[in-house]
Amino acid sequence: MTEQSTVTLTTATPVTLPDAQTVTEVEHYTDSLFRFRVTRPASLRFRSGEFVMIGLMSDPDPVTGKQKPLLRAYSIASPAWDDTLQFYSIKVKDGPLTSKLQHIKPGDQVILRPKPVGTLVHDALTPAKRIWFFSTGTGIAPFASLLREPETYERFEQVILTHSCRDLAEL
Repeated sequence: MTEQSTVTLTTATPVTLPDAQTVTEVEHYTDSLFRFRVTRPASLRFRSGEFVMIGLMSDPDPVTGKQKPLLRAYSIASPAWDDTLQFYSIKVKDGPLTSKLQHIKPGDQVILRPKPVGTLVHDALTPAKRIWFFSTGTGIAPFASLLREPETYERFEQVILTHSCRDLAEL
């Protein structure tokens, strides 16, 4: 005689996202690159060139049903004066976060930890006649933020950006 065991899984109760912000816009450039905008908390102060932690909740654990935040560092592509926050992201088919993040749409919510950090900011840049920004792919995000800041053009006579990508659609 064989024993059979039955496992009953309970459906996880919906989790309220901590530090939730609402997605306002999503644009897919290619099958591997997209950008999105989210609401900006009124209390969030950042300097152009900084990054924050962005994320979504994990799938429920099959045994406990519990979920946990999946967070990754994302450079803010919008300037410090913008009312919304823009980010660029790659799409990784089996990536813990990007496999989910690539499916967001306006009205969805994402986690945005409200503690910006980073040292690619005006106060940390050495004074000079010109500044060169070298980027590939989504690495353009902090430069996109700095390029839209009037202070950048007050501090440097020449601002030069190079950006390389896998294909033309990603530019």
